[in-house]
Amino acid sequence: MERNSVFLVYTLIEQSESVSDCHVLYATLERAKDAMDREIEEARENFDKGKVLHDLERLYEFRTEDGYGFTVGIDEMKPL
Repeated sequence: MERNSVFLVYTLIEQSESVSDCHVLYATLERAKDAMDREIEEARENFDKGKVLHDLERLYEFRTEDGYGFTVGIDEMKPL
């Protein structure tokens, strides 16, 4: 029996003295990409100025001059 992949969307936000993370599983890559886009939009609301370090299909990283920022990505996983 072939096992389908699942897609883990992860978000890491580093701000001042606070670090938070979130992980959610999705059954399809399409749903994971939609969730990734929403996470990026929401995280951008917390940061005024900075630059995008990575903007790839499954990885997005944004940092301010102070080194704060966020990372959102998608990892494909195969259940055991």
